[in-house]
Amino acid sequence: MENKKVVIVGGGCAGLSAAYNLNKTGWDVTVLESQSTVGGRMQVFKENGYLIDEYAQFVHPSYKRAKELMTELNLIQDLHPFELGAGMSVWFNNKWVAAFPNPDDAEAVAANKEWMEYMGEENFGKFAAFCEKYCAGKFYEGSTDWMMDADQDDGSNFGEFVKNNFGERVLEYFVQPVVASLGLEYPEKCGVAFGLQIVWTVLVGGAAVLNGGLGRLGQTIADILGDRIKLGAVVSEIVIEDGKVKGVKCENGDYYECDKVICTVPAPVAIRIMPNMPDEIKKPLEKVTICRTIHSTIFLDKRMTDGVKPVGGLLPRYLDEPFCTCLFQSSRNPAALPNEDSDAMSVFYFGEDKLQKYWDMTEEEVLEHTFTTLKKYFPELPDHYVGGHVVKAPLANFTMQNGCPSAIKEFRDNNYKIVEGLYMAGDYMYTGSYESALNTGFMVSDCLNGKIEHI
Repeated sequence: MENKKVVIVGGGCAGLSAAYNLNKTGWDVTVLESQSTVGGRMQVFKENGYLIDEYAQFVHPSYKRAKELMTELNLIQDLHPFELGAGMSVWFNNKWVAAFPNPDDAEAVAANKEWMEYMGEENFGKFAAFCEKYCAGKFYEGSTDWMMDADQDDGSNFGEFVKNNFGERVLEYFVQPVVASLGLEYPEKCGVAFGLQIVWTVLVGGAAVLNGGLGRLGQTIADILGDRIKLGAVVSEIVIEDGKVKGVKCENGDYYECDKVICTVPAPVAIRIMPNMPDEIKKPLEKVTICRTIHSTIFLDKRMTDGVKPVGGLLPRYLDEPFCTCLFQSSRNPAALPNEDSDAMSVFYFGEDKLQKYWDMTEEEVLEHTFTTLKKYFPELPDHYVGGHVVKAPLANFTMQNGCPSAIKEFRDNNYKIVEGLYMAGDYMYTGSYESALNTGFMVSDCLNGKIEHI
């Protein structure tokens, strides 16, 4: 009889997804999580009636694995939809311009037309048509198969691609702020396929938040798994000998002897804890690039939106600010605020050329800088903020350089089981979203149950 015992390294989105599905099919699951809580990017901060999703923010309409889990766990009814693309504005010509204006608002339509004409309506139209060609009808962040023909390992980047094909103004006044807002990086630091998925996410518009925060999803799974999850278990090595998994060592001296391991930690960590990793795995994982960010949120005692718009604003990089996007909680999830006379504004610091300066600041210094900067673009802000929260994420987003999706796909398709008993999962296996992580967890459970050969 098959030994149905498996150790899962990492209790983030992929690890929990795999553990949940394997537990349902009778596997003896042990999850080793280095932190004091599970969930990875599904973390929530609560204080004085304010609730903030610290890392992952939205549920996109195409997030079928997330929705499947939420349905099974009776959370789906708590999704709150909002208009992501239609609610965004761009700072242009010293004012906020709606990216998708209300056609009945003549002033907003005129401002949008001015913005479009500056970029070149024909150039912007060609760019939108290019995105539609590659994304419409097949876009899914839990896979990369739909984008493979856009992945060219030629040393170029998304910024150069847009500038050379659609013009510098399309790059600087639309693409760059959009990529920085969701991808947390400059277009020049990303591959073409990565940039396309980020832009398409905004162009197609709708999204949702989970009332109570995405952390509810991770915690609900954790409650089901109970003591199968070992918190504070820092893995020092996944032991591989003679091409086979032998066990897992922890820094505290614990050793888990096993012949099946699912490694769900970020690619750089996976390389570090598997010194005997064969090149067929190591070389693709070395192509994985991950940026960091600071998520800063200020709490306000004034409502800043009408409850629908604006959802947020985009600051192009020519303004030389350390963050690009600012999001209003009142138009995304008013239930996450203490009362009708309150709001919260979140921003995401990005870019290694500036980030270190703010990384070394205290939380209060970051919050003060956030508020002072936002006040320049939103003079209607109150004279003070009433609190806030800062998260520094050293491993925020997989930025998917050109050639990386192809290299990872080659590994998945042809070398996934090159080490007997080792199974890899995580966001970097596909597009870098938490939907990718959840999907790999589902797929690796199918792999262990003999339904598929590789993820």
